[in-house]
Amino acid sequence: MLNLRIRAATEKDQLLGIFFDSSFENLERMLGPTEAKAVRTEVLGSRNIVSFFKYPVTDLLKLVDLGLQRNKTGAQAYSEAISNFGRAAVNYFFDSQAGKMMSFLSGDEPHRLMASSPSAYKAVTTFGERTYERAGPRAGRLVCQGELLGAAWMKGVVEQALLKAAKATVRVRLEVKNPSGSDFTVHLEW
Repeated sequence: MLNLRIRAATEKDQLLGIFFDSSFENLERMLGPTEAKAVRTEVLGSRNIVSFFKYPVTDLLKLVDLGLQRNKTGAQAYSEAISNFGRAAVNYFFDSQAGKMMSFLSGDEPHRLMASSPSAYKAVTTFGERTYERAGPRAGRLVCQGELLGAAWMKGVVEQALLKAAKATVRVRLEVKNPSGSDFTVHLEW
């Protein structure tokens, strides 16, 4: 699936450097600093990443994939390891000023937080369409189309965002709608 998303991405499909920052931190935890730096250099060469500049999503996907291939522990399933990158991105974002403001504005109400997520993603990526639908008092659906980070990444994002900002533990079910995994629905209950 990941390779299909890499092939589907164009030069216009970009995201902010904060995704790289959080992924580097996650790679260091997973691989150690030396191996994480080697993975970074192999994918990005000597390029510097600036948090609020945009970079190709393909570079991030290649970085994550290579890091997971180099992980010698193999203790987690591939999709769960991808979810950890989504969790790391949320932690990194909510520690930033923009993330603190979003958390403040949404308060601890899960529906309000999830309803603001499509516009938050639009601000940090140039690809994909996301809509949130309330499905009940403690349930909702996040519908994603063209989401090049994929369903497993978004699962980690949703779980961690609701835990960190709304203090809600969420159950997630993914409904993937295409072979590349870029069109999917995240069904959530808390």
